[in-house]
Amino acid sequence: MGLFDFMRGLSFFQGHNTEGLTNDDVDFGKWVAIHRKWRNRLSDYIQGVGQEELDETVICRDDRCELGTWIHGSGSRFYGGLPVFGKLRDHHARFHRCAGDVVRIYKNEGRQAATKALHTEFDLASLKVVEHIESLAREVEGPQA
Repeated sequence: MGLFDFMRGLSFFQGHNTEGLTNDDVDFGKWVAIHRKWRNRLSDYIQGVGQEELDETVICRDDRCELGTWIHGSGSRFYGGLPVFGKLRDHHARFHRCAGDVVRIYKNEGRQAATKALHTEFDLASLKVVEHIESLAREVEGPQA
């Protein structure tokens, strides 16, 4: 039995329509890993070693990244009724506003100010997103034997 079949059999999903449920919908570790890549992208950008041009008007949108697409799509479908999912959605939106701020600050005030923003508000927002993904995983997976 694979992880997906195991997860689908959890008591959380009993009595719920799981049609369309995919591995991505139960792979919370994947979402944490994808989310954490944002810090490296921003850090590389403000240090001048990144290869991508970041646009704060796009980055501030919480529905444009892979995690955000999942949150606004199938994540909401399967977990939207859970209070922890609402917190994840809200903190993910805040995280993207902070990410956009880092880029805007870099463009307007320079590397030092952007680095400070990265290490304060952005890092706090990022930790909250990870915390809520992990809380969601615990709620879905239930007590571990």
